[in-house]
Amino acid sequence: MDRAALGSRIKEARLAKKLTQTEVVGSFITRNMLSQIESGTATPSIKTLTYLAGVLELPVEQLIGTEEPGDLSQLQAVKQCLRDGLPEEAMEKASALPEALADERAALLAQASLRCGENLMHAGALPKAAELVQQAVEWSSVGIYANESTKARALLLMGQIAEGLADYYRKLSDK
Repeated sequence: MDRAALGSRIKEARLAKKLTQTEVVGSFITRNMLSQIESGTATPSIKTLTYLAGVLELPVEQLIGTEEPGDLSQLQAVKQCLRDGLPEEAMEKASALPEALADERAALLAQASLRCGENLMHAGALPKAAELVQQAVEWSSVGIYANESTKARALLLMGQIAEGLADYYRKLSDK
């Protein structure tokens, strides 16, 4: 998502409605934040975009300038899979998100990969768990939603997986 283009679309929509920044923000965000969003120096969250779209009476897709109207619903479907505890399905759906949502895709893939890795570790599938957790580390470092907390969780889990693998190989060598 191009921040400058997004900000420009939001500002154009606000001016077309003859609204001031103060009228648009209400108590949801600050006027300063809206100014930064409109100038392209800040990127709003999906929650903020949804709020702004509601105030401006526009579909979110029109604000973010996605190629297809269904892009936002695809994004919401991935998030719902994560909420429902279906990380494998979330990974599959997130991988299909369009390039316009590359930053969101990376953040969601980091979360889904980490959760899949956790599930596999608990199931004893340590090599596959390690592979997915490594992907989580990589995805958590990509884009504007790069998340050090997710990366740290993934690295801690990688350490647990490494300990489990070391125990496994130690037991094999003792036989």
